[in-house]
Order: sequence, then structure tokens, then C-alpha cells
Amino acid sequence: MLFNFIFYSSLIILGIFVMRFGIIQIRQYKQGKTKIKKKLPEQIAFGVFFIIILGLIIYSINDLLFN
Repeated sequence: MLFNFIFYSSLIILGIFVMRFGIIQIRQYKQGKTKIKKKLPEQIAFGVFFIIILGLIIYSINDLLFN
């Protein structure tokens, strides 16, 4: 039980760090400090990565609260 709590808590924390890094990158892009080449494979990879992170966060919160 304690191991599951630590595991799911670490997934939530990791997801928060990844989302914070993404927010920083978006802010730098808006300020013109980061140049992003618009290539379809990179956009698809970013979308898949973002969906996986959101899925892990939702899965962790759901299992942590409702199990």
C-alpha cells in the first residue's frame, strides 16, 4: 500500500515537472528566444508525449484517490 502511494505520487510529481518545463519552453518561444522548426513529425511526437504525460497524471490521481 505504501509502495503504491509512493509510486503514484512520484508519477504525479514527475508529470508536474514535465508540464512546468513545457510551460517554460512555450514562454521562451513566445518571447522569441526559442526557434522551433515546424515539422510534422516533431509536432506529432510532442502531441503523443503530451497525451502520455496527461494520461499518467490522470491515471495516478484516479488510482490514488478512488482505490
